[in-house]
Amino acid sequence: MATWVEELYEDTFDGTLEEHDLLFVDFYADWCGPCKAVAPVVERVAREYAGRVAFGKLNTEGNPLIARRYGIRSIPTMMVFARGKPVSRAGGFQPETRIRAMLDPHAPPPPAEPPPPARSGGLLSRLLGR
Repeated sequence: MATWVEELYEDTFDGTLEEHDLLFVDFYADWCGPCKAVAPVVERVAREYAGRVAFGKLNTEGNPLIARRYGIRSIPTMMVFARGKPVSRAGGFQPETRIRAMLDPHAPPPPAEPPPPARSGGLLSRLLGR
């Protein structure tokens, strides 16, 4: 199964911050029940925001220096980084609506839907009522 959320590590974190204008990070631990519950929620939102926001997750037990740098004391903690700086933070299980609310003030708008095809106005279209 494809994932929309990249696993981050201490040696990749700073590069990922530099690479993306907007990065959502889910700080978690493998043993954490609420972390396991929020993971599929984050995955769904990541798929929805693909191409506009990068998504990552960082295991705080395996990467304590990054967790300490950002003062992660409880998990799950979710943070949004804009141009490398933290701009939003939430702790505990968050529903999709709250995650979107964290992202929307910073994310570029979704691409516009293409307009419907123009009606040809030809004989066949007139006969078929199109």
